[in-house]
Amino acid sequence: MSKRKVDGSERMSIDDEKEDVSMVDATAGTTDTSSEGGQHQHDFSSLFDVDAIDASQRQSYVTILDKAYERANSATENWGNISRTVKIGRMVMMLGDVLRESGITGADRDRYWERVAPFFEIREKSDLVDHGPMIDQSAAASAFDLDYTSHADDAAFLTHLEEQRKIFLKRRQRGPQGNAPFFAVIQSSGYGKSRLISQISACRDQQYDVIYWTFASKQAYPPKNVEISELQFNSLRREALEKALHREISVAVGNAQSGRQADSETIFIRLGTNTKPPQMQQRTDQKRIIFVVDEASELLGKFTSDGVSFYRALRTAFTKFETEASWLFFVVMSTFSSITYLSPELAMDPSFKPYSGYDDVNQNPLNPFILGSSFRVNNDRHAILTKTVEECHDPQCLYSMGRPLWKALLTCATPMFTHELLSYGRKKLRNSLDNDIKLTKKEEILAVLSVRLCLSISPTSWYVPSLVACHMGTALSISEDRMSMVVTYPSEPVLAVGAKMFMKNQENIGRMISALQDFLTHGAVDRGYKGELIVRLLMTLAMDKAMGSTGVKEVRLKDYLVHFNRNGADVSKLIEGLESSGCEDFDVEEELKKLKRLNLDWPDSRAMLEEKLEEKKRNRASPPLMYADGRVCFTHFVYLSKSTQGELITHDLLKYAYRRSAAIVVEEGHRGIDKVIPLRVEEDKFVGLVVQDKNRVSDTLQSLTNADNDATHHKVNVEYFLTEAEKETFRSAGVDLERNWPAILFAVGVDKVGAEVATQLEQKRFRRNNVSDTDRFNFPCIVLTGLDYFNLMSDEAADRLKKLRNFEFVPSLQKREDIPITYGS
Repeated sequence: MSKRKVDGSERMSIDDEKEDVSMVDATAGTTDTSSEGGQHQHDFSSLFDVDAIDASQRQSYVTILDKAYERANSATENWGNISRTVKIGRMVMMLGDVLRESGITGADRDRYWERVAPFFEIREKSDLVDHGPMIDQSAAASAFDLDYTSHADDAAFLTHLEEQRKIFLKRRQRGPQGNAPFFAVIQSSGYGKSRLISQISACRDQQYDVIYWTFASKQAYPPKNVEISELQFNSLRREALEKALHREISVAVGNAQSGRQADSETIFIRLGTNTKPPQMQQRTDQKRIIFVVDEASELLGKFTSDGVSFYRALRTAFTKFETEASWLFFVVMSTFSSITYLSPELAMDPSFKPYSGYDDVNQNPLNPFILGSSFRVNNDRHAILTKTVEECHDPQCLYSMGRPLWKALLTCATPMFTHELLSYGRKKLRNSLDNDIKLTKKEEILAVLSVRLCLSISPTSWYVPSLVACHMGTALSISEDRMSMVVTYPSEPVLAVGAKMFMKNQENIGRMISALQDFLTHGAVDRGYKGELIVRLLMTLAMDKAMGSTGVKEVRLKDYLVHFNRNGADVSKLIEGLESSGCEDFDVEEELKKLKRLNLDWPDSRAMLEEKLEEKKRNRASPPLMYADGRVCFTHFVYLSKSTQGELITHDLLKYAYRRSAAIVVEEGHRGIDKVIPLRVEEDKFVGLVVQDKNRVSDTLQSLTNADNDATHHKVNVEYFLTEAEKETFRSAGVDLERNWPAILFAVGVDKVGAEVATQLEQKRFRRNNVSDTDRFNFPCIVLTGLDYFNLMSDEAADRLKKLRNFEFVPSLQKREDIPITYGS
């Protein structure tokens, strides 16, 4: 057995062929492992087949599994009466603790898990929910203490602060306004809002002192450090709370000015005392104070006896310091994106009292700061492209792509298992502490669909605030009146892979389809691309089916496409035809007889027919029409916006998307295609599986596959949909653009189920009398009409998908009669 040093301590490596059982012998119970195959003291036969584990490593695995089993058994009442699924879930939960105590951590721990996971049937059974633990404060603290990686928002935040200070001071020149010198910092969980403030505070050369208050819940980190005394809450009135907050803020500012430390780590806002707040001192040094209040939304749910929220009282306390705004400014931070509460428009602010001569144009709230550039820290495109596909698809690397939180939890001193991180991501996506995979709330369904299908969410939808606050949505911008917000879900593989578990549940798929109809009805999602959404859903479900239950796995194109097989529409046979050259031999004598009947038998006809036959034989030796053995690998869709350079679909883009396990939705109005699925054809050469969506009722399989239909062989041709600059990027990478890219045309508006390969005509002229001959060639574009994808979803879900396709919002007859001008007669 070998050992290696990790963080100054010796850790066992599970790469060793034989493990030292004594190294992994935890204190809970003893296990007899004296026999060659490895005996275990507990009967695992009802849970999984231990004998399937490689005999050379069975001893060490069984030892650890025994301890996990015993702990799960001891911690669970009525062990014999609970289901197999729950038992395995409890063992999985205990296994993490046993591995940590055994010194198996980091990459070794993940390799151990990869080896043992199949014997829990986690990869093949959809009924098992990962019962990984929620993040605890020790993990959060070690992640918070990692070395900080600077980004553009470090400087942008301070620039924004000074800009808002100038605006506030300029307004004050018009006279006392009674406004609070503060602005809000808004972003979803995991972007590093608190870490940014901590970094500013740690930089001693900065011209700022930072006072940090947080009202976070007990599970959060940094931990809560401000408590409001609960004495006399039933009789607590607004004025008393405002005075208490004013006093404690003044004390905190005074301590910062004098360099004194607070009496304790926790600040208590004591109510009912008549102590006056200390006088504010004019700053003689040039240092300014940033007073940060984190997780301020926790105060929105608490109210005084006269019905005023604690947050409103805090904001009123801020107004007491408007004369100190030149050196003291407040910053409120939260994931709670309803800025109407955190930084309300004046007309909606119940604490504002108009005064004589006030100018509402100058009373707009100060602009919030939206943290965003921290996303770039672990998503450097150049750095990702320097790694191989295999390196990028390793869970440690792939799941680090996204907001800083994910990599911090994987690389901190007490790192998470990758399967624990997936579980944590799922819970964050649902905003739930439990492990249930059943989706019931519209917000969580919208979040899951947005992560995987790249939905276009309306900025004015009432779902938007909760998506950022509770369901990992990313805020991009907020309107001046605070009534709309642009929200997106960028490419984060850990969320996409975690969300696969939800879409393995057939009831969830049915609910998702029904919810989509509701979102389209009420404008939460753009109604303009209903057919595209249906196709994205079908393609995602087919990819999940092809990958199986593993996190991310490359799949041959033909193994992916067969999941679109339906009764009466066999895609498998079409692929077999496309794996050949597409040209059949013919009999020269028979062809001559045909020409003679048409009086077209010229002296050189035989020579030309023989030449044509030889060409067909050469074609058979050429590469197949379709890259059927190419690899596809995607877990989610991302949107490709328009580029000022005009270069959109480049070889580097497909390489980059493939490494992130992403498929691409091209911008609206793009020539010929709606989607591009990166297709790996060689070690690091890529083309695309291009997709076109049609939702027309009038289409037919015959019309779409006909050789004169340019939608299926002209528009999905690289000569049409790629610009010259884009083509050059593929040629430079050694990709042969003479060979057509594979394509799928989904005609979901058609009722009749069908599948066929599109054809194209190639005309060749004889050398005499303008006589011509036409060949019909298969073109690598598979046309799929209709729905009824029963192998991807239940019958009930398939019926709901048809209803979604046929859905059109029509107001009730009564409404049309009541409002004839709007809806017509």
